[in-house]
Amino acid sequence: MKKIWYGLPTVVRWLLVTVVIMAVAGAGVYAYIALTATVEIVIEEPLSFVGENVFEVTLYPQETVTQEVTIANASSLDFDVNLVITISPEPEGGLNVDVPKKVTVPANGEVTVTITIKAGKSAPAGAFAVEIGFDR
Repeated sequence: MKKIWYGLPTVVRWLLVTVVIMAVAGAGVYAYIALTATVEIVIEEPLSFVGENVFEVTLYPQETVTQEVTIANASSLDFDVNLVITISPEPEGGLNVDVPKKVTVPANGEVTVTITIKAGKSAPAGAFAVEIGFDR
């Protein structure tokens, strides 16, 4: 066997040694992979509205009304959120909805936000939907 081994060129001997080492190491990796566990991770939304989150407001042009909503945080960390307002259909005469740009909802707590709604001087009669969303 020694005669065959030493009869091989040096490059071939080093290749054979490398293949054997890789085979042994690969068997160790395979054994490790065969002994793994599976973890299922679910990420939940920590923010929610408290109580009623659907309101009906009646305004005449140039009138203003305020409404309060409470946001809860189920997480153990504070969350800074931006409130995003969408109005549909967008009235041509103007309907302004003002909310704070940035709100910090405390860990495991709640914060109350005041929403101000003002109908413009030329606001047309009709029904409009205002949606408030979280951008965190």
